[in-house]
Amino acid sequence: MGDNMIEGLAVGAMFDSRKELSEKQVHRPTHAGISGTKNFGAQSVVLSGKYSDEDEGDIVIYTGTGGQKDVYRNPGPQVEDQSFDHPMNQYLLKSNLNKRPIRVIRGPSSSRYAPSQGYRYDGMYKVTAAYRDKDSESGYDVCKFRLERVPGQPPIPVNY
Repeated sequence: MGDNMIEGLAVGAMFDSRKELSEKQVHRPTHAGISGTKNFGAQSVVLSGKYSDEDEGDIVIYTGTGGQKDVYRNPGPQVEDQSFDHPMNQYLLKSNLNKRPIRVIRGPSSSRYAPSQGYRYDGMYKVTAAYRDKDSESGYDVCKFRLERVPGQPPIPVNY
């Protein structure tokens, strides 16, 4: 499924904290939601419920980063447009071009696919589209990325 696979990491694996995700190198940044490099592209993203992501399980519309007021290392409200020039948004753009799958981790949020606590690895996804859209809450332009789950993986748990 690609170079972003981690030996022994099973779909559904749970982690107590962002720190543990970082220590186990599932998602290295302890605050940022996008991990990657300029040359390789994105390696992983975390869905945290802090952005206007749309989570339909096998398809996620992921909101990029930038343009938020920094509130003690946590994203505050959107205060300006996002740009595809932001390095972390560039990682996702690169993954859209090279079609290399990335790891998706869900944290606790209002999504019916999210764990009630902690963080869960939910498998490999491909970035299949990148575009700008108006944020429904702030009215600013944000970068959006369509992530599609790679077929043939164990199902994602659903909270009914």
